Amino acid sequence: MSKLITSVFLLALISPLAQAADPGTWQGNIALALSRAAGNTESTTYSAAVDEVRATPENKISAYLSALYGVSQGIKSADKARLGSRYDHNLSTNIFGFGLLEFENDRLANLNLRSGVGAGLGYYFIKETAHSFDVFSGLSYTQSDLILGANTQGAEVLLGEESTHQLSDSVRLKQKLTAFPSVEKSGQFRSVFEGGLVVDLSSTMGLSVSLQNKHNSAVGLGLKKSDTVLLTGLNIKI
Repeated sequence: MSKLITSVFLLALISPLAQAADPGTWQGNIALALSRAAGNTESTTYSAAVDEVRATPENKISAYLSALYGVSQGIKSADKARLGSRYDHNLSTNIFGFGLLEFENDRLANLNLRSGVGAGLGYYFIKETAHSFDVFSGLSYTQSDLILGANTQGAEVLLGEESTHQLSDSVRLKQKLTAFPSVEKSGQFRSVFEGGLVVDLSSTMGLSVSLQNKHNSAVGLGLKKSDTVLLTGLNIKI
């Protein structure tokens, strides 16, 4: 039987990189996707992503969720989820304080649940309608419940940078890099890179590509330190 591959993007609401049109308005992205292969290769992959932002001149609240599940040849190939929220409060034109809460699991990486809370300060080097760039730092406390092995917990330094770019009337880019060096164990650190590109096809629909890379220097035996996910989809603005 010839190989059949179908990819169906079920739902996408609002571009994840768009900014709220009015202060205090929630705006973001809700997307679901399905990839199916049948024939010489049997595989199914589901992915979902939510990215919401509410911004005012005084503060910004962001919430996000991503999940990926896959089965290939009867063997689980992906089973991970990430949920979090962050609150930013402007202390001046360029300086802001923030607090964040995040939960994550990745069963194939031996992680049942990682929960973390953090706070710190940030600085905007660029804060314009078309482009923005800021850096931030602080402290966080993380607890990791492992499927096998002893659970871990401890304080981490929080370092990061983030930018958004309106490259043209129809092309938008967003990227964020966050690192978590351990305070208690020298040389151990985690990092997360997230990037996204949206190209508008019309006033209501566009194409999106997102990339995420996670690195953990202290994974168990037989596990890779880096994990990369590339997703493509449709975006429908409302």
